[in-house]
Amino acid sequence: MKKIFVLLVFTGLFLTSCDEDLLTPFTPGALTDDVAVQTSADLRKLMSSSYNLMTDREDAVFTSVFTDEAGIGYANGGQGISDNWIFFVIPSSDSPGIIWGNLYFALSRINRVITYADRITPIDASDADVISRIKAEAITTRALCHLKIMSYFSPDPKSNDALAGILADRIITTSESNSPRATNGAFYTLIHSDLDSALVIFGSLTTGGIPTGSPILTSPTSYASVNLAKALKARAYALKGDYTNAEIWADKVISESGVNLAATQADYNKVFFTDNEPANTEVIFRLKRTGQQNTQGSNLHNGWCSVKPNLNGSPFYEVGRSLFNLLNANPLDFRTKTIVAPSSIIDPNYATSADFRNSDKLIIGKHGGVATGAATAASTATGGFNNDYKIVRISEMYLIKAEARVAAGDLPGAANAIDILRDKRFAANQTTPPYADATAAWKAILDERRIEFAFEGYRYIDIKRLGALAGISGVDRDPADYSSSSSNFPAADPLNLPLSSYKWALPIPQDELNGNPGIVQNPGYN
Repeated sequence: MKKIFVLLVFTGLFLTSCDEDLLTPFTPGALTDDVAVQTSADLRKLMSSSYNLMTDREDAVFTSVFTDEAGIGYANGGQGISDNWIFFVIPSSDSPGIIWGNLYFALSRINRVITYADRITPIDASDADVISRIKAEAITTRALCHLKIMSYFSPDPKSNDALAGILADRIITTSESNSPRATNGAFYTLIHSDLDSALVIFGSLTTGGIPTGSPILTSPTSYASVNLAKALKARAYALKGDYTNAEIWADKVISESGVNLAATQADYNKVFFTDNEPANTEVIFRLKRTGQQNTQGSNLHNGWCSVKPNLNGSPFYEVGRSLFNLLNANPLDFRTKTIVAPSSIIDPNYATSADFRNSDKLIIGKHGGVATGAATAASTATGGFNNDYKIVRISEMYLIKAEARVAAGDLPGAANAIDILRDKRFAANQTTPPYADATAAWKAILDERRIEFAFEGYRYIDIKRLGALAGISGVDRDPADYSSSSSNFPAADPLNLPLSSYKWALPIPQDELNGNPGIVQNPGYN
């Protein structure tokens, strides 16, 4: 832990903002962060920098390539082929280190927000509300970070006794270089304690804690909120397999948030292409990627293509064929037009093509920056349009509701929850799907999540927690995708990753192992 957390001790000094109109950052080294943070405005800058640290795209890109969302693109120059694509992950691999490191960097700043919020003397009652709101945002995002750490690094998130990560419930100092992993039980206790505390604070604000002219007024989903806290409770209970409580909180979000499912193709596209969906539509929380990140190679869509998300944009990953086949099974599902760029070339005989890589080009359109996927000024400018990263959407609550109904033995109730979602995602009203048994219902939910959250970072965790219930064997890639990977791959190699693999928990990164003698590695990576 020494290497990561020695760096983290100093992150409070780097107050880069995720809102371009905020005050100029403090100069690193000019003064210590505890002295620098004296007012609510200072605290807001520190919270904004915490959001900024969470915007990295690695978990979404890793998930898509490691599972069955992405296939190797026709313009691939070797990206991923020797590691994530062939399920090769070890402690020194990039993806686990980036995911782990970014979350703990963010937690370092978040814990400073929480600590310093209690030290600032407000100038009046309104300012006290501002400080309290920022603290509630920090507590909520601390829960989000711990939930993601447990999701990726715990071998069994349903077990209280399995190990998760290091519990970052305070500012961690340089003297703490021998920190063990905490159990899932300790993680869940902190997560729900934080979310409960945040809900109390949000509910106590008399003025809302939003100053006049605050960016929260124009971009409310870019900030942690009471809706996010409730949604994270539903997500955490679903991860644990506690569906009684998961359903309670999913229902609260559905009935109390005021956030509605996008009802049209146009509004759904706006969520992923232009970030200007109608108010109270679809998004509960997004991480706003900044103008500074809008440089060549750092946009969200550049995780899958070198230049831009269309046929001529040098895509090194494309939509995986098995995912496309699932989408293509119902042409009325308008999510296909969001996920698959219109410049794609579809080969109906792909399975027997002598040159699948060049005859079947399924370009990833999601996070594309423009609704049409055409070569417009927005998509050809340096870096293109820098889409925000959607972290929680209202559709997840309906799918958690469906999971809870299956767990309760209510298959018609599960079908109804999915039907509500599908009726908003199809060009025509859909018949409520019947399920023969619980396994079929779980499989339908998993398939629906595969489509709904494609390229948003859900699939790895979804297979891990729902795969056995759904009766699937593991990752579901089309054999044709392997033929496009490399001449080094024989037809049967590599095998699709089975559910029995230890790789459904990521390894503790090598940098952490090197600096923290108290850390324990996950099974299989020793």
